[in-house]
Amino acid sequence: MSGAMVDRNEGAGWKAAVGAGAVHLSLALLAILLGIEGTSEWYDQKDYHLPVIRAFSEALPTPNLSDYQSATTPGYHLIMAIAARIVGDGLALSLLNAAFGVALVALVAALLARMAGVAAGVAGGLLLGASPYVLSSSVWLTTDNLASLALLAAFLAAMPIAAGTTRYPVRSGALVAACAAAAAIVRQILAYAAAFVGAAIVARAISERRMPKATELIAASLALLPAVAVVVTFVWLWGGLVPPSFRQYHGGGANPVTPVYVLAVIAVWALPTFVGIPGYFREFFSARMLVLAVLAALVFCAVPSNYVVHVRFGGVLWSVAEKLPAPWERSVLLVPLAAIGAAAIGAYLRVLARSATAESRAMGVFALLALLGMTVAQTANSQCFERYVQPPTVFFALTAAAAVAGRQLRIWPIAAMTAVATGLSLFNVYRIGAN
Repeated sequence: MSGAMVDRNEGAGWKAAVGAGAVHLSLALLAILLGIEGTSEWYDQKDYHLPVIRAFSEALPTPNLSDYQSATTPGYHLIMAIAARIVGDGLALSLLNAAFGVALVALVAALLARMAGVAAGVAGGLLLGASPYVLSSSVWLTTDNLASLALLAAFLAAMPIAAGTTRYPVRSGALVAACAAAAAIVRQILAYAAAFVGAAIVARAISERRMPKATELIAASLALLPAVAVVVTFVWLWGGLVPPSFRQYHGGGANPVTPVYVLAVIAVWALPTFVGIPGYFREFFSARMLVLAVLAALVFCAVPSNYVVHVRFGGVLWSVAEKLPAPWERSVLLVPLAAIGAAAIGAYLRVLARSATAESRAMGVFALLALLGMTVAQTANSQCFERYVQPPTVFFALTAAAAVAGRQLRIWPIAAMTAVATGLSLFNVYRIGAN
């Protein structure tokens, strides 16, 4: 298996970015112009985000950042407050919000196009853009897409370090640190993006079958400082990890079901991208992966995984799990899905190990380390919401698949999952919102 080399043809990236971005914008713009209401994201906009934006806009240049009606750091609300002061809080503000989603989709499409070709780029961009979470966050004012965009920027900035293609690793590391700090200003939990420098260095070392150098690890630790400084500043302002108004809701400690839920999300959203890798099916359906899945299921039964409001809820999989049995508080949906997710990762590692180039191995390991970092960080949130983990899971998995398969990546599994995502989005945005 040859693996992926990033194509330097900028035209491929632009074609995929424009194609996927235009489709996403069309879907979002239709819902915006129709004025659809009634979804959970619309309620978040009405009850939380828009009131905060208006309050900040009225209080500029000195809004109160010590407590407000959002569980996140105020970066998104400050940007939108400045915009609202200029253009008002109507259609123009909604279009600016939608632009964050379009940029997110376009960047992912461009990356995939340069790794695996224009068709793969469009397919991957559409998969992300059709996500019920990405689309709804482009329709209504929420922090999600801007947060994901900043996270993706940090991930992209670190990729040349993992691939070993940059002649200026210090400059790349500084860019990662800046993007991670920006991400932490939008959503404090995204400070983990600052660890992408270390993850890229470790991934590169693993691909070259060596230990990371001490100087590399020191540089990686320095990259953590800006994002950590952002979080420390707001912890001082708030007296905790979230604003006082949300401390009981989001600051109740770690949620042990989150790793199980992330693996279930991987089974649904990442597995189709891995299936596009030639030879993956054979590994996934091997006896060793069956054993891994069974053992994983036993481990996952150690923690409750039933639907519980304000602890374990919020998302497509939770909505289905709520309606299915959960004997002894163990979901008959999520535990098997998480076991499949564990096997999906195991099979991917087997295929990755056979990749011919150090660059493809490094980028594959880096994508998995980023996915691991997201899981650890989100576990610290007492709420386990699918909207927080699904978009990063999609673009990390797409990158991992393209790193191994390159231009041999098969498009049909991604296209099939895109059709499912589109159906979910149409139900969420148009059917629920129209009722």
